[in-house]
Amino acid sequence: MSTPTAIPCQRRRAPGAALSLSLALLLGALLPSAPALADAERQATASLAPSQLVGLDLNLQIEKVAPAAALPNQGVIVKRYLAQGLWTSQGAGGPGHRQASGSYQLRHGGDHMLEERSVDDSGQAQSSTRYSFEHPRGGTWVQSLNHGQQQLSGHFTVAPSQPGPAQQLAPASNAGLHVALIIKQALAPTLPPGVFPSAGLVLQSYAADGTLSFQGFGPGNINSKGSYSYKRLSANTAVEEATQTSDFFSLPYTMVYTFKTPNSGTWYQNFYNGLIQFSGTFDTFPR
Repeated sequence: MSTPTAIPCQRRRAPGAALSLSLALLLGALLPSAPALADAERQATASLAPSQLVGLDLNLQIEKVAPAAALPNQGVIVKRYLAQGLWTSQGAGGPGHRQASGSYQLRHGGDHMLEERSVDDSGQAQSSTRYSFEHPRGGTWVQSLNHGQQQLSGHFTVAPSQPGPAQQLAPASNAGLHVALIIKQALAPTLPPGVFPSAGLVLQSYAADGTLSFQGFGPGNINSKGSYSYKRLSANTAVEEATQTSDFFSLPYTMVYTFKTPNSGTWYQNFYNGLIQFSGTFDTFPR
C-alpha cells in the first residue's frame, strides 16, 4: 500500500492584510516620495527676490543709522526703479530727505537677496544696497553711502509704481479717520523700564484742520492732543509727522504706515528723534 504524498499547504493571506498591501501600493503610486516633497518645498520658498525691479517702488523704512548724527535718520525713502537702469527717489519723515535720481546696476546674491549699486545724476553720491527678501513683498535692507561713510538699515516693502485701483492701499489723506494702534514692541535703550508704554492700544482721531487727539488704553498710555501732517509716498506707504502734547510733554514723532489692506497694516514710530521706537499693527475706520 503506497503512502500518500504530502501536498504542501499554501499560506492564505488574510483579507485585511491584502487590502492594506493594495492600499499601500496605490498610495505609493499616487503620492510623491519624500525627496519629491522636499524638492517641492524648496521650489515654494526659492526665488523670493524678483528677477528685476523695473516698475516697482521699494519703500525703505529707516530704523538704524550710523553715525548717529547722519541724515536722514528716520521716516522712509521710496526708491522707484525705471527702465534702462534708471531710478528716482523721494523721502519724508524728519530732516535730510530729498528728491534724487540716477542709474543703478543689479546683481542677484542668491534666491533671497539682491545687491544694487547706484550713483546719482551728479556722479558724486554713490551707494550700495543689499535687499534680503523674507517674503516676496519685503524683508530687510542695508545701505552703505559714499564708500561706507554712512549706513542706513531697516525693513522694506515692495509696491507697484503704477498701481491699479485694487493695489492703491494707502489713502491720500487720513483726515476724518480713527486709527487704532496696537503696540507690539517698544524700544528705548536710554530709558528705564516702566516709564514708557510697551503694550496697549492708542486710538488716534484725525481732523481735517490738521489736529488730532490720542486716547490711550493700557499701562503708560495717556490721553493727549496734537497736530500732524500726512503724506502718501507709494501705493502702500504713508508718513505722518506730528507733535504730541500732554500734561507732561510736547514732543515730535515720525510715523510710517505700511498698508496691507485699505484699512489695516503695520506701523513704525520714531518718537523724539529715536528716544523711543514703537511698532505694531493698526486698523482704520471713519470717525
